[in-house]
Amino acid sequence: MSLFRSPTSGPVSSKHSKRQTRHLRLLARRSRMPSLAQWSHLPSLLSPREKKMWRGTQMVAVLSVVALLMWGYATQTATVPARGGSYTEGLIGAPQFVNPLYASANDVDQDLVRLIYSGLMKWDPGAGLIPDLAESYTVSADEKVYTFSLRNDATWHDSAPVTTRDVIFTFHTIQNQSYGSPINATFQSVSVEQVDDRTVSFVLDEPFAPFLSTLTVGILPAEYWGELDQGTMRLAERNLIPIGSGPYTFKELEKDKRGSVKSYTVTRYARYYGGAPFLETMVFKFYPDTAEALDALRNRRVEGIAFAPKESITALSEQQILTPSLPQITALFFNLKSSTVADKELRMALGAATNKAKIVSSVLQGQATEIHNAILPTYQTGNAAYQNPTPYSPETAVQKLEALGWTLPEGASVRIKTINGEQKTLTLKITTVDQPETVAVANKIAEMWRSVGIDAQVDAVASATFRDETLKNRSYDILLTGILMGADPDPYSFWHSSQSEAPGLNLSQFGSRKADEWIEKARQTGNVDERKTAYESFAGVVNETLPALFLYQPTYTYVTAQKIHGIALETIVVPADRFGQVNQWYVKTRKGLRRE
Repeated sequence: MSLFRSPTSGPVSSKHSKRQTRHLRLLARRSRMPSLAQWSHLPSLLSPREKKMWRGTQMVAVLSVVALLMWGYATQTATVPARGGSYTEGLIGAPQFVNPLYASANDVDQDLVRLIYSGLMKWDPGAGLIPDLAESYTVSADEKVYTFSLRNDATWHDSAPVTTRDVIFTFHTIQNQSYGSPINATFQSVSVEQVDDRTVSFVLDEPFAPFLSTLTVGILPAEYWGELDQGTMRLAERNLIPIGSGPYTFKELEKDKRGSVKSYTVTRYARYYGGAPFLETMVFKFYPDTAEALDALRNRRVEGIAFAPKESITALSEQQILTPSLPQITALFFNLKSSTVADKELRMALGAATNKAKIVSSVLQGQATEIHNAILPTYQTGNAAYQNPTPYSPETAVQKLEALGWTLPEGASVRIKTINGEQKTLTLKITTVDQPETVAVANKIAEMWRSVGIDAQVDAVASATFRDETLKNRSYDILLTGILMGADPDPYSFWHSSQSEAPGLNLSQFGSRKADEWIEKARQTGNVDERKTAYESFAGVVNETLPALFLYQPTYTYVTAQKIHGIALETIVVPADRFGQVNQWYVKTRKGLRRE
């Protein structure tokens, strides 16, 4: 007898054998996926309760697929800029020469040139001075030869390629004095040579560290301008109907009955090498002054204005306000050849009576940084040479004025002094250009000076007169104005003794051999540390003499419509640099694939 038996051992009936066979066949069928035809018969095999469960399962599956697709769309796509839309901006002034050779004398011309033309270099609001039409450049060991390789994808707005011939034509035309370009002197001692089809070099007589910053000037198409001589270039209609290689191309202009340009329209250039702009068109309207431009903005005739005075910011809350830094120093320049302010102790007293912090906070709404010397903070070392030589102290101002013999009689508001037997009052006049911001600053300073017994007056001069007479003739004792340093901090134009007379901009008519030597040394090296050391010594010499009372470095107040996106402005050199990344501005959007 067996102790262990298999469960299947023993005799099996035929009925059991048939059932087992059916199970085996069913298992064999289950090993394969049902066909669509088989699935279609499933509902007929289900009970009513099972049918409800089946429909619920189907709905959950569909919703899961939809949710998965929506999740994928949301995580893999993003809102990106799209082509289209327009922007209308108000400018103060009117276009005269939309031509890089002549644009430097007019802000409106510079704005339009910045959109239509390109230079070998450009100022980028975020990156600073960078190559533009140049793909790359090298500087020789002796810092006298600058060699540029042109990019091969740059074209003129008529689709012709930009070549070295265009570069050489542009600079040779600038160098030809008969064409009358205001930037002629910058390139007088520079030789421009073609190296090969895509390469051009500039050879200098001596090292000149700021040279790269001068090459932002727009390049002209030789084919378009070459047929015009020096007698016809300034008169040509092409000065208003340009062909450039920049992000925007000329579309149309509108003139009034007197022939003055009232509006100017540019349209996107689809083949722009830096990436085609998103905004389809930009329209510029022109106004005689800031007040009319602000009125046009309030009444929605324009969507932005090129510049807004600081005091208007609070009233422009509906607009987008951008305040990039500007390499400008605003100062009171003392005319050292005027007997009125010839005494350094008097200039020291005026400095002590001037509250710079108050000017920045109350007049400029905090949109400025105090300045105490002739060099911008970016290029300072932080040493004693840059400290304020005249800290604010009304008490010190009074002491110095008293020591100079300017007394304040009891009950009087103005100091007096007997000179050559004649009683004189301490009367000083601050001359400035008739613009809201500078006039407001001048009035605030006059108020401070009056508080220490000075009869301070403000003379606001019309812009044209200020440029053509006041500056040219040095007809002022004390001048309130700003000096724009440029992409390079070189102070030569404003402080070298050779620039004391017009068209030089040494507004104090300051002359110092030591200062000249430090300026010249800084210009002859590209080494940043060496230049900073030279600037420190230069700043110390200037403050020892005190030819100016340095006040503040302002920001630039740019106003646009809220609808304009993509504007990134950290710092600009001239107002036109606000368009340094204009091809990235946009109004419209679309969904696109997300980029990591």
